[in-house]
Amino acid sequence: MERHEIEAFLTLADELHFGRAAERLRVSPSRITQIIQSLERRIGAPLFERTSRRVTLTPIGQLLREDLLPGHQRIQRAIQRATAEGRGVTGVLNVGFNGAAAGQLILETTKHFRTAHPGSEVNIREVQVNDGLDGWRNDAFDMVLIGRPIDEPDLVTGPTLISEARMLAVSTRHPLAGRASISLEDLTEVTLVRLPTTLPDSVVQDRVPSHTPSGAPIAHGRRAQTFQEILTLVGAGEGAFIVGAQVTRFYLRPDVTYLPFDDAPPVEWGFVWRSSRETARVRAFNDAAVETSKNRQH
Repeated sequence: MERHEIEAFLTLADELHFGRAAERLRVSPSRITQIIQSLERRIGAPLFERTSRRVTLTPIGQLLREDLLPGHQRIQRAIQRATAEGRGVTGVLNVGFNGAAAGQLILETTKHFRTAHPGSEVNIREVQVNDGLDGWRNDAFDMVLIGRPIDEPDLVTGPTLISEARMLAVSTRHPLAGRASISLEDLTEVTLVRLPTTLPDSVVQDRVPSHTPSGAPIAHGRRAQTFQEILTLVGAGEGAFIVGAQVTRFYLRPDVTYLPFDDAPPVEWGFVWRSSRETARVRAFNDAAVETSKNRQH
């Protein structure tokens, strides 16, 4: 049986009136008659007794109703539940973030989001650099706030929420440490700490470029798995690393100096989520983050 046949039969069995059944299903009474007659021909027996005064179920019709109704109700509940998850804003949202600045923005956004949607619950968890794409795609997260650029076909990228000046982390003992600012061409004088292989190429090329804008090669050194490992290697004089200006607020160290670039684009951050997991709840939280970010700038 097709879904429209099941619904027509069960609705008529409930109403026992062709006109009211047609009104509930928003079709004509003749359409209900056609569907029921087609079912009766297929089954080989009448499902309803029709007189000028009333409509009643036959014993076979009653048997069919008893068998169909529980399954149809389960299907309806499943559809309602899926619709509530897909279109509803209230419920549980699992949000990941990488870095202290991202975490701070999410906490502020969560406060406003819960006020606007009292039935919502937001679970927050940090993701590490080496979690990479597999970690961001993990079913434990509905969305993750991470650095850009991200260019993956199965991931949706929201608008930029954090834009900060690009800087270079170097050891306080490095020859560049005394400079007030540097250029991208000065990267030929350092060895960049490498990122985990789990990260997308777009992020790696942005933070650990192989060449300067003029084409001069940039040396690459040891690989680190977390941001704290990166800073430890930098502080020990074993490399340098491109960062955003938020490090001067959250990651001050006595052995690391942060030098601003005078010719580099900003470091940008925003949400990503799997297109297959996009819901009204995800979109609403992203919108709340955009609004929170604007308010912070003002």
